[in-house]
Amino acid sequence: MTYNFANVNTDTIPWAQLEQSPDSTCFFSPQWHDYLRRMGTSLYAVSISCGGTTLGYFIGSRLRLIIKIIWAPSMGTGTYSQGLCMFNPTPQNERIEIYRQLTEWLFRTHQAHYIQVCDWQMRTDSKEWIDNWSNPLLDAAGIHYQPRLTYYLDLNKSEEELWSNLHYKSCKYAINKARKQGLFVRFVENEKDIDAFVNQHHNHIADVLRRKKNRGLPCQSKKNINALCHALFPDRILMAEVIAPDDDGNSQSISSGTFVLDNKVGSYFTAASYQRFMHLCPNELMMWEGIRAMHARGCSSLILGGVAHYKKKFDPILAFVPVMVFPKFKFLVNIRMHIKKLYQRLIHIFR
Repeated sequence: MTYNFANVNTDTIPWAQLEQSPDSTCFFSPQWHDYLRRMGTSLYAVSISCGGTTLGYFIGSRLRLIIKIIWAPSMGTGTYSQGLCMFNPTPQNERIEIYRQLTEWLFRTHQAHYIQVCDWQMRTDSKEWIDNWSNPLLDAAGIHYQPRLTYYLDLNKSEEELWSNLHYKSCKYAINKARKQGLFVRFVENEKDIDAFVNQHHNHIADVLRRKKNRGLPCQSKKNINALCHALFPDRILMAEVIAPDDDGNSQSISSGTFVLDNKVGSYFTAASYQRFMHLCPNELMMWEGIRAMHARGCSSLILGGVAHYKKKFDPILAFVPVMVFPKFKFLVNIRMHIKKLYQRLIHIFR
């Protein structure tokens, strides 16, 4: 099948129609692109058609860093999906063919020298660690890729089943302990409260980064948190704070986090806690209440964003997501690692 491509302005994309598609996530939404615009990201979109019928879109961002780069998702956002958003279910072999023809078109029209895509629909799910994971379809197509790993939760269960699947000693016990200590989770429900949340959340993050001696990625900066919360409020983000009583009986915020979501997929985005309150187990309580809130909104899954060991206590599924690289010239194939290092270095300099 031969596909046709055309550059489009992201403001002209039929977002409401895409949100009903099987590829839909929060990252295919006007609210998410409002956030990226606020951060100065150069958005990029291409319509995909065949026989005069639009089948979907490729959505990402672009950067000129000596060479022309197109990537999805945008660097620094920590997401596992942008790239293709098709109106109808599209199997992996067809997605690969679309990527192949799209990259050929981008190279031929001199729009890019290097393309990088992380496609959530190309993932392999597993309950166990796989040392030498590979995607046979990508291997057969000769596409260079590297695995990116994350845990995610299947929320297509009752709340009772989700609770029963939590590890008892490392999770249920911690949640019950937090509640006995008087901790509770408060979600931001009014826009006027966003700035106060952002300030507190940034304080929590700063405490973590001081301990780790790491200034962090831009999604952890106050500017990014503020842009994220305002752009995605009210129905694309959950802003959660864990509140605890102090010695005088007053309330204090000891932990906070953000979850981004649409009507299908949620993503655990940022979280941090004050070290001196970790013995009260605020993080397990915050995660559980976030799970409950997304479950109540009808989300079918929650991407946990990485494979940190503590996430295993929530009984997740392990996902191997290919980061596909399409270089115009073979010597660019390893540029991903160098771009990431340069990008982080520039963040440290100009932040």
